[in-house]
Amino acid sequence: MKSGKLFVTGLFVFLMMGSTVSAQLRFGLRGEVGINKPSFTKNLYSVENMNDFKVGPTIEFMLPVVDFGIEGSVLYSNKKMNVKKVSEGGIKTTVEDISSHSIDIPVNLKYKIGLISPVKVFLAAGPYANFWLSGDDFKYADFKDNVEAKKFEAGINLGAGLEVIRRVAVGFNYRMKLTDDYSVDEPDFKDVFNQKAGFWSVTAALYF
Repeated sequence: MKSGKLFVTGLFVFLMMGSTVSAQLRFGLRGEVGINKPSFTKNLYSVENMNDFKVGPTIEFMLPVVDFGIEGSVLYSNKKMNVKKVSEGGIKTTVEDISSHSIDIPVNLKYKIGLISPVKVFLAAGPYANFWLSGDDFKYADFKDNVEAKKFEAGINLGAGLEVIRRVAVGFNYRMKLTDDYSVDEPDFKDVFNQKAGFWSVTAALYF
């Protein structure tokens, strides 16, 4: 009889723990759109309108009470850029419109600060990895034998925003690249295609 009571008590505690963990584990859908469209010029060439769009599933696990946890996403990313040749008079002529497709995996530590219910501020920071899937080949003679897209990119994300009614989170993200996007044989092209300047984006997530 005693062992039966212990079993029931243990099962109850286990179920309670499971419900607590479940309440802190959430799945959702995340999207991200670049907003700063940077432009880089080196000698006779310019890369402009660099931008990307991301979307995919996301998961969040927060520790009870302290509102500190981790989030991770697997996002389809579509990047675009416009490459132009610059004449001696400064006139720019488009020679390439390049689009690429990749899988982006950010993993962030996340902290939430309660404001007026049901609104919370969140802060997030962590590494990301990007795996190249496919993209447009360079056709312009100067580029096609000297510039090749790399299959892997890595860097750091810094983000902040607001979460409303525990279902919707919107914010801003700042991304710093730590690797090159392209393998470049021609030194004059290296600074054009492999800028390390940060990128700003707007993020939004809907949790189910």
